[in-house]
Amino acid sequence: MAHIAIFLMPERGHVLPALGMIAELVRRGHRVSCPVPPAFSTAVTECGATAIPCTTTLPPELPASLYDAAQLALTEAETALLELEPVFRDDPPDIVLWDIAAWAGGVIGRRLGVPHLLLDSLLTSNPHWSLGQAVMPARKFDRDAIRFFTRVQSFVGCSLPEFVAGTRRRIALFPREFQPEGDTFDERFVFTGPCLTERTFQGTWKPPGGTPVVLATTGTQVCADAARGMPWHLVTKGRIENPAPNVEVHDDVPQLAVLEHASVFITRGGLGGVMEALHHGVPMIVVPHMTDQHLNGQRVEELGLGVLLDTVTEEGVRSLVGQLASDSAISARVKDMRRMIHQAGGSTLAADVVEEELAR
Repeated sequence: MAHIAIFLMPERGHVLPALGMIAELVRRGHRVSCPVPPAFSTAVTECGATAIPCTTTLPPELPASLYDAAQLALTEAETALLELEPVFRDDPPDIVLWDIAAWAGGVIGRRLGVPHLLLDSLLTSNPHWSLGQAVMPARKFDRDAIRFFTRVQSFVGCSLPEFVAGTRRRIALFPREFQPEGDTFDERFVFTGPCLTERTFQGTWKPPGGTPVVLATTGTQVCADAARGMPWHLVTKGRIENPAPNVEVHDDVPQLAVLEHASVFITRGGLGGVMEALHHGVPMIVVPHMTDQHLNGQRVEELGLGVLLDTVTEEGVRSLVGQLASDSAISARVKDMRRMIHQAGGSTLAADVVEEELAR
């Protein structure tokens, strides 16, 4: 039995996509330690892992700019390193997995001299295609930028590209077919597809009999207003004023259970949610907030898996829900991507990669 430490950015789009892999590693008899703040403790322990208590400096919602989000990620990593390095020195792991936005994990792996693997919960990069270049405009090296990149280099011990390139393998939690220039990525990149597992901590859900289901996790009030009088059942979350009888509101949507029965998903386009939708064969209306989400939405539209919108309106929701639910060409492409995802390997392949590296 190996001790595996998994460091994830404490944000839904980074924690939830890794749960299936965590559960599979535990099922195979490994001891998995995962540092998370209290909000994610139940999600981790439900998979059989040990939740290592830690604090977070992240705000409730990340900024739209990936550059601004990277600055928050650095502050988060600096805090996490101080808290967690002593914990793992006292109980060293045999291998470290770290999320692309959880830099403290990579630093701890290096300092402890143990193998470390990178988890890509965002689209990944190589010399042929770069996420950073795709979503962040070229920056002049003003004083703020110089200070930031100097802090990064001081923290990780080298340039950030060199730090990332130092990982032995990269596990991408999406299929190769969704990655731009996917055929240019070598064997160091393993495209597992999403690693899903049951989420009983989110509760159960049953669909209304015989009524098409639409799930909306963004623009929720507009979507709720658009659903009034329509021949479909809307599942959404948050605070909704005067919801119609065909609008069901949750504090926390049991997303996988709803997607199993959904006809359309209205989403910001985080890669985790996009993969969950495609795993269940659901076309999407993507209304992004962050720049990486916009890129995911562009990819959804390029591949014919849904549509990308700058903003959500009642008229647009009504029109597009009907269009996506009835478009046979989109349906065929979504089913094809669903097949690719199911063939990618998921949690089983991700755990295989970890065990291969443990055996080296």
